[in-house]
Amino acid sequence: MLNDIIYIVNSRENPLKEYNKQLIKKEFRHYIIEPKIYFKKPFFRFWYMCVEPNRKLDGTINLDKVIDSLDKNHYRLSSLVFEQLSIELLKDSFRGDELIDIASYWDRYSEFDIYTKSKSGKYILGECKYKNRPINKAELIKLKMKAKHSNLKVDKFALFSKSGFSHELHRLNSKDELLLFELNDFKGLLDIEY
Repeated sequence: MLNDIIYIVNSRENPLKEYNKQLIKKEFRHYIIEPKIYFKKPFFRFWYMCVEPNRKLDGTINLDKVIDSLDKNHYRLSSLVFEQLSIELLKDSFRGDELIDIASYWDRYSEFDIYTKSKSGKYILGECKYKNRPINKAELIKLKMKAKHSNLKVDKFALFSKSGFSHELHRLNSKDELLLFELNDFKGLLDIEY
């Protein structure tokens, strides 16, 4: 039954040791490469975050507490769905050059929303921002620095924003290394004509 609710994503980080008796730096001796656990459907995340903690022993639900919990956790609930939809949008935009092994990436230094490789060998690193303000160039610079620190090969950066981008980022979008996706771009994922 648990397999119907959650799934596990293993880290793609390389092990710290290449062989058994290899010495590792002191600061990494207690570091453990761990998987992440995700709910299969957004409803499960909502239920176990907002509803289940507010159920009484007799099975009734305190609706006021559920609504309060929903208000407090709105960003956490929405941002993961936005990230999952961003992955689908990126796949859709690379139809001619299929993406393989698309998922989030994390290591001992940083965490990235999307890291993937296309069949032609291009590496794409993506960041999803579900915020009420446009993304500016500083976010791209920060993403590039994190990628360098994690020693990731990157050919293209993809930014996904709920609230659009600064004019400076739009000017950079003409370069081959940057892809910008705004909320309007997500309409393409729907099978509805406007």
